[in-house]
Amino acid sequence: MNIREIFGLIEQAAPPHMAASWDRCGVQVASVTTAASRLAVALDPTPNILAEALEWGAQVVLTHHPLGKTPRLPDRVDAHHAALKLLLSHDAWLFAAHTSLDCAPGGPASWLADELGLMQRAIVDPQGDTPRIMSIYKEVATDGFNGLVFPDELDVDRMHFDRDALRHAPQAFSCPEPQWPAMRKILADCPDVSSMAGAIRLKEPAEPYGYGLIGRLAQPLGWDEFLKALWKAVPRSFFTMIGQQPETVRTVAYCTGSGSSCAPLAFAKGADVFLTGDVTHHPALDLAPLGLTVDVGHRVLEEEMMRRFADSLAGQTKDRDLEVRFFASADPMRAVIRP
Repeated sequence: MNIREIFGLIEQAAPPHMAASWDRCGVQVASVTTAASRLAVALDPTPNILAEALEWGAQVVLTHHPLGKTPRLPDRVDAHHAALKLLLSHDAWLFAAHTSLDCAPGGPASWLADELGLMQRAIVDPQGDTPRIMSIYKEVATDGFNGLVFPDELDVDRMHFDRDALRHAPQAFSCPEPQWPAMRKILADCPDVSSMAGAIRLKEPAEPYGYGLIGRLAQPLGWDEFLKALWKAVPRSFFTMIGQQPETVRTVAYCTGSGSSCAPLAFAKGADVFLTGDVTHHPALDLAPLGLTVDVGHRVLEEEMMRRFADSLAGQTKDRDLEVRFFASADPMRAVIRP
């Protein structure tokens, strides 16, 4: 599969414009290789993970975390040096989808909301809006059109139904920009697609994007019931809790990675519990009076996110001569229980 096509698929789920200004998403290490048959997906570009992926035969490695937040020379013999040596000696690409993936609503970062069945979801810390794209048919200009707006996640069955209806009534389709490639593919299968005049970006409506999600459980859970559901969804041997646990949990918010800065926003929006990773001492002192924050670990939330991202990419490329494999990492932190 062409390298640029692979990058295009990644960026559908992790749009570059959603990345933080300080971040270094995208190509980390370039290669002269123009096509790939194996794509490795992992959380971190550590030498051990890279060695395993390259031994498997990956020509492209996709990680969540970048090789570094700032450019640097391989001027020390360390993990950075070892990673570069491995990639360059195998002439392999390294691509990172970091905050661009964290901020994408409805993408792999929403896996915990899916697992807990959160409804009425909203962004905890909005960073901007992404426009919708509308596909317009030539007939629209003369005959008018029936406006048809689709939700964030395209319902393919519904699309097929409306696609058939196109033969009888001209339509205009509006969808969030990251979903446009999927919409375009479906339209390409339509026998009347030759009548499409083009696509325009709509200033309104726009879809918000940003860090973290907040939503409501299908029904309130007692604390013990909620904790049982959390243990099931988040497979880690220990959690760290900051603040007083509520008797009942109805509204849950979370942010993957180091998201403690989102906690005040989550509690202001009505969260009973906020889940994240990497809560340190001084932020914990400030968060304790606001509500219950549960540090479930940085790695566990993002490891599962990347696993699901790999599954999604594998499904999209199963007929396109690209094998996708997820490479699991070990949690660098563990609890030692005093006997």
